[in-house]
Amino acid sequence: MLGFNKKTTARRRLIFVFFILGASLATLFLGNISWPKDISFQNLWGVASVCLAATAGVLALIKLMTRKKNKYAFIAGGFFGVAVIELYSLFSPLGPSALLWLLSKILLSGYLLLSLKAWREGEGEQKGLKPRVYVSAAVSAVLIIILVSLLPSYDPYNPMGPFGRPIELTAVFLFAATAIGYYSKGYWEFKYFEFWFLLSLVSAIFSQTYMALSQSYFDGIYWGAIILKNLGYLFALIGLLASSWAAFREVEAEKKYLAGHTKGEAYLKEQ
Repeated sequence: MLGFNKKTTARRRLIFVFFILGASLATLFLGNISWPKDISFQNLWGVASVCLAATAGVLALIKLMTRKKNKYAFIAGGFFGVAVIELYSLFSPLGPSALLWLLSKILLSGYLLLSLKAWREGEGEQKGLKPRVYVSAAVSAVLIIILVSLLPSYDPYNPMGPFGRPIELTAVFLFAATAIGYYSKGYWEFKYFEFWFLLSLVSAIFSQTYMALSQSYFDGIYWGAIILKNLGYLFALIGLLASSWAAFREVEAEKKYLAGHTKGEAYLKEQ
């Protein structure tokens, strides 16, 4: 670990607090905004989410090749799987699309939860899991698509108290368990990726909670869920990019240090 910084930790805690407060308070005014009522606008967001998820999967795969940590295998598998499912959902009616939303989030949250397995194994040499993880993610995505295509119809709205789509809470619990695990690790205090990834998980929790609270297609909370989903993918992507940049700086600093340059640039302020 290079450059542990208490000010950075305090700043990141504040970001978590403000983001959680903002996402919580947003429910108060989302219903007052005039939103489009057609699936075409939703598909525009869908195209963006497919691109973000696929790119995050590619970057996680690159991180796996360079860092040799199994957590990146699960993260890559999860994002690739959800990208395939969301791509298929772009060509599906509202009912099947809603079911694909739920199942894709369960798939993603499950794989992200499994990424904590690498932490439990320790930071040393880890047993390679790449083929099994990718094959299982691909098979899961294909099975989900086949299952949904065979169902005659699906209505996600079965109100229970304040929740219009209570079944969406299934993924909320999985994302929350993953977020608790990554927060407990404490790496978010000094690692770029862990901080942004934890922020991504918080976005996913709120996205699923919003969708669970939605009372009808295209209401304000519904669009809030879609926006937060894409924001979560973006946070994960930023984390992977920032981590790659920090790793590059670290390598350059080590080269300078080994070459005899022991000035401040040889030690990173953060990471």
